[in-house]
Amino acid sequence: MALNLIIILTTTLIGYLFASFPSGVVIGKVFYKKDVRKFGSGGTGMTNVYRTLGIKAGIAVFILDLAKSTVPIWLASVIAYQWTSVGIESPLFGQLAIFLSGVGTTLGHCYPIFAEFKGGKAVSSAGSFVVMTNWIVAVLGLAVMLIIIKTKKIVSIGSITGYFVAFLLSLLLFIPELSTIGMWNYAESGWLYSLFIFILWVILVYRHKENIQRLIAGKELDFKKKKQ
Repeated sequence: MALNLIIILTTTLIGYLFASFPSGVVIGKVFYKKDVRKFGSGGTGMTNVYRTLGIKAGIAVFILDLAKSTVPIWLASVIAYQWTSVGIESPLFGQLAIFLSGVGTTLGHCYPIFAEFKGGKAVSSAGSFVVMTNWIVAVLGLAVMLIIIKTKKIVSIGSITGYFVAFLLSLLLFIPELSTIGMWNYAESGWLYSLFIFILWVILVYRHKENIQRLIAGKELDFKKKKQ
C-alpha cells in the first residue's frame, strides 16, 4: 500500500512540475521581449500567445504545451506498468497513477509554480490527457472543437464543447463491446476514467469563467481578435 501511494503521488507531482514550465511566458520574454500575461486575455496558452505574438509563437507554445502534458502521462504508465508491478498487482492504483498524472499536468499548466501560479486555461493539458488515454475519443472531440472554432470563431466555446463531447463519448465505453476501442497507454475505460475526464472538464470550465461571462455579455474575443 505504501509503495502504491508513493507512486501515485510521484506521478502526480511529475505531471505538475513538467506542466509548470511556462511555455508562453518563456517564448514571449526570450524571443519577443513581452510578457503575454500583460496582453489580451492574460493567458499563457496558445490562443493568447497567437493573438499577442503571432502564429509562429502560437505554434511553438502549442507544441511545447503538448509535450509537457503528454510526456508525464506516458511516464506514469511506464512507472506503474513497466518499471514496477503496481498496475498489475493493484489495477486501481495503476489507473490512478495515470489519471492523477493528468490532473497534475492540468494543474501545473493552469497554476505553474515557475510562473507565479499564472498559467493557461487547461485546453492543451486536458486535451493531452484524452490523447494519451483514448486516441479515438481525442480525435472526435478535437474535430468538434475545430468545427465550432471554424464556424463561431471563438476558442472558448469550441474548447468547452469539444471536451464535453469527449466526456460523453467516454460514457459510450461502458458498453462492453466498445470498452477497449481506442484505449491505449495502459488506460482502461470505466467509471473512473469518465470521472477524471469530467473533473478535467470542470477545471477547464472554471478556467474559462471570464470567457463565459464575456460570452453572456456578447463581448468574447474571436480567435484572431486582440483585446483592446
